Amino acid sequence: MKNTLTAFLLALASFAPLAHAGEISPEPPPARVPVPLSWKLSIAPLVASQALDITSSYGMRELNPLLAQSRGQFGAESATIKLGVTGGLIGVEYLIIKAHPSAARLFTKLNWGAAALTTGFAAHNFAIK
Repeated sequence: MKNTLTAFLLALASFAPLAHAGEISPEPPPARVPVPLSWKLSIAPLVASQALDITSSYGMRELNPLLAQSRGQFGAESATIKLGVTGGLIGVEYLIIKAHPSAARLFTKLNWGAAALTTGFAAHNFAIK
């Protein structure tokens, strides 16, 4: 019984090198597509407009219930939430663009549009201050 088991294991081990002989080498990994510069540049006005809106809103009454503090004002907690959401959305955009580079064009336009809209809100806040 021992001899049969040993012979079987030796026979099995002798075929192991042949198992890889017919295989084709694996394909090289796909080339990394860089994140488009236009999307990267659209992040700056987006973050700047958010900072401008925070500056213009600080201490004023906040109409957004998700950002208003207990007394209804825009403060440090509100600014943290606003910047956290902005950073999270930029991170999600980045991950989507890495997976689907053609989406960068859409996100670039959305970032510029959001920056323009938020800058308009900030200008309004400064006007009524």
